[in-house]
Amino acid sequence: MRRWIVRFVLALAGGLSSYVGLSALLFVAAMHRMSLSQESRHWQQFPPLHAHDRLLIIAPHPDDEVLGCGGLIASAAAQGVAVKVVYLTAGDGFVAAAALTTRTTPAPRDCLQLGQLRMQEARHALEQLGLTRDDALLLGYPDRGLLAMAMRPNRVIRSTATQATAVPYSDALTPNAPYTAIALLADLRRVLAEFQPTRVLTTHPLDDHEDHTAAAFFTREAIAQAVQAGELASPPTLYYYIVHRGDYPLPQGEHPNRPLVPPIGLLAEPWQIFPLSREAQASKRRALHAHESQYALMARFLSSFLRTNELFVPAPPPRTSYAQPVDDSPTVHLQPRADIASVRAQAGRAGVRVSVETRTPFRAPYQLEITLLTVDAAGNWSDTRWRYPNRRLVARQENRAVHLWLPHSALAQAERAYLMVRVKLYGAELDRTGLLPIPLPSGFEVSDAPARR
Repeated sequence: MRRWIVRFVLALAGGLSSYVGLSALLFVAAMHRMSLSQESRHWQQFPPLHAHDRLLIIAPHPDDEVLGCGGLIASAAAQGVAVKVVYLTAGDGFVAAAALTTRTTPAPRDCLQLGQLRMQEARHALEQLGLTRDDALLLGYPDRGLLAMAMRPNRVIRSTATQATAVPYSDALTPNAPYTAIALLADLRRVLAEFQPTRVLTTHPLDDHEDHTAAAFFTREAIAQAVQAGELASPPTLYYYIVHRGDYPLPQGEHPNRPLVPPIGLLAEPWQIFPLSREAQASKRRALHAHESQYALMARFLSSFLRTNELFVPAPPPRTSYAQPVDDSPTVHLQPRADIASVRAQAGRAGVRVSVETRTPFRAPYQLEITLLTVDAAGNWSDTRWRYPNRRLVARQENRAVHLWLPHSALAQAERAYLMVRVKLYGAELDRTGLLPIPLPSGFEVSDAPARR
């Protein structure tokens, strides 16, 4: 009898796995077709470069600057436009790359050696784009730990790869700086004040990689602090580029005569195209090949960025409502209750009203995790998180929207606030927003909380 039960359970698990696998395969194929059909769509042009421009490229890891902006960097260098590249991390948390070089399970010292190797490659790559090694600035914060730093801005983070709790590189901008959001922001403000950029480019808040999501937040907040402190002669224009989003870019592999088109889930954004000359394309190819440790593992993916153009989108101002990409990954395709469609936040001095809409009505066992970050005029941070369902929260649900009232006294003194919403299932993240900047109108007071149901 037990044998038949085991066989039945195995058959059921196999059938379920086949269904999930086939559904995911069909979904991916459909997404590929949709992506390729967008090639004829006309996008706006990226504003032309001028002699007075000063470009600051902020890359979470060595190679991100080439993937997202390599052609732009090469074009700017050819025109004599000043360019600086800031690396938030040395890429020392990519354990697979460390294992490839050590041929064994990497120890913390091996990961540190990988970080030094990747920065050597990055400097060599910048030379292929027409810059000098002095145009590279390493900050050296924890690879795969930037979002954790952002979500706990007052806490020192330990790198899981190197076990460091402070910047371990002697050639970094601030050696031995603690692994905290406050220290990273101080480094970025120093770079902004010294370089005085006219345009800043960093990774998109909705990039799948957590470090890339965090880079968008740190860049935006550093600019805001520098402007507030009078450290910038004029506020630079902030642009985003994207590296990781599902199977982006499609088709995978090197297709130098094809255009780069945005991910399906982000088609509604006002993307701008920067066409690449043959010379810029050739420089970008050489720069990508200079990242040898990455090319050994991800040649097909890296080559996918060798196209006829690059894509950038201007950072929007803080707003109360944010649409989110829907049904653009196999995970949320099969779990629509976890697929965030929009977030609306109205903040006042006493708290914030948050409405989260999902593609189908939200239900347990899925869980919403909402994090609110605030910073006051003195640079003091507050981080608070809530989870729903939670009987202690004032909340109600209307069809596909969950409305929550989140009291938060720190908003009374806040200069800026950021909100992140995650959907989890038994602790595993299924979908998330970026760190959304929400406006804090002067004198605005939210006094009416949603009625409890």
